Amino acid sequence: MKNNLVFTFAFIVFITTINLAFAENTSVTDNIKINSSNQKNRIIKNQLFSIELPEDFKGVYLVKKKKDKIEIFHKESKKEGFGGFAFGIKAYKNPADHAVLPGSKKIGELNDKKGNLYDIVLKHPTDVQYNYTKSSEPPISFKNLYNYGEIVNITGVNGGRYYKNQGMKGEDLYKEILQKHITAITEKWDSQKLEQENMSYMYNVLAKTNKHPLDKIGYTYYDVNADGIEELLIGEIADGQWKGVIYDIYTMVNRKPVHVVSGGTRNRYYICDYTFVCNEYSSGALESGMRIYHLVENSNELFPQVSFKYDGYTNPKKPWFISYSNEKWENVSEEFYNERKEIFDKYERFDFIPLSKIAK
Repeated sequence: MKNNLVFTFAFIVFITTINLAFAENTSVTDNIKINSSNQKNRIIKNQLFSIELPEDFKGVYLVKKKKDKIEIFHKESKKEGFGGFAFGIKAYKNPADHAVLPGSKKIGELNDKKGNLYDIVLKHPTDVQYNYTKSSEPPISFKNLYNYGEIVNITGVNGGRYYKNQGMKGEDLYKEILQKHITAITEKWDSQKLEQENMSYMYNVLAKTNKHPLDKIGYTYYDVNADGIEELLIGEIADGQWKGVIYDIYTMVNRKPVHVVSGGTRNRYYICDYTFVCNEYSSGALESGMRIYHLVENSNELFPQVSFKYDGYTNPKKPWFISYSNEKWENVSEEFYNERKEIFDKYERFDFIPLSKIAK
């Protein structure tokens, strides 16, 4: 498990670094002439969809396509033997088939003429695809192609229709879930019923202690695992260490909303840097800890990455422990403990939207 943590964390940092490196110059496509009349843009199509490439890209790229995907390569980099992969667009009928593919994210949905529904996924390279022996910076023409994947125009063909951002935005995915929470809070469901409905007992606490609890409990949408699909986070509108605390997380599995986890006062959830889910817990005056998880794509599984525990009951003189699994704890120095834990200490402090804003 320790190796899994190192790999997962290093991979996420690496992908983030690549994306930021190209995003630093997101205006590189500003000088590309995109002809809305399609008279000069090159149309590349397969059996399900087509994409447009601007006239200014002529001579810069190579195309590889199959019935359900189109891949664009930087011609110069590929000829030099460095891959040259810039971006790809692929259609998936089954969400699970692309859920854990590195460098991939959903960008929309497509209905073909037979009524089949596909996820349309943007794929970017997960390693260096240009001649880095010449320069650590990719050629401008490579950056152009890479960044263009984010704005490429996609159209359904052969009677199919493409819908950009469909099946991705929280406001379209979780309406019934939010209304259920409004009902539970308004009717002051007891803790037992909330638990039966996979909802945090904190809604009962807040409903009892606040005159207008719908103003105290809010929501936001956030792509927790960077797969292009937003999760629903419901939590308390608060300040200080309570700002951003999450009581319930919902995600999409096979295009349907499902519950992930519930939290409470001594079992709080946050989102921390690099899109990790953090669980802070307390088991007494001398024991508290933090568990770090990755939300598995197209799943409600929280995959453990690393855990930190201050346990004065087990070792009063040296109470710092780290675990790379759910079974074995390693007793470490305070300095080592703090260095590792600091990586995950920066929380997303969400400004939740009050449920009263959407209550009917």
